[in-house]
Amino acid sequence: MDERFDLVYRLLDEQIVDVDGRRCGRVDDVELIGEPGAPLRLGGLLTGRGAYAARMPRRLRTFARKLFGRDVRGATVQHIPWSQVEDVGATVRLLGRADDLGLGHDDRALEHRFARLPGG
Repeated sequence: MDERFDLVYRLLDEQIVDVDGRRCGRVDDVELIGEPGAPLRLGGLLTGRGAYAARMPRRLRTFARKLFGRDVRGATVQHIPWSQVEDVGATVRLLGRADDLGLGHDDRALEHRFARLPGG
């Protein structure tokens, strides 16, 4: 079985869904693991506002860090170990629940703000 696939085409910007069917973000970046000269392995997925800056052109990264967040392991970036991914199809399906994996913090913060708006 061929275990190769195009990371950019198959993962980046795909919707992430937990075991309960709850949408819990999009794949904003991937974590690759490997030593120099050794094959790379997919270590996990990164999701959250703070992951955007690294994907921007170099001249825009400073602005993006100010806008989206600075720290890759900070409050606005969540790491999903590859071992928690059940399937990559129309969505990226996880084996665990979003809350147990620490996902959806940004969404919950925004829900609280938008709930106060008329019609919210």
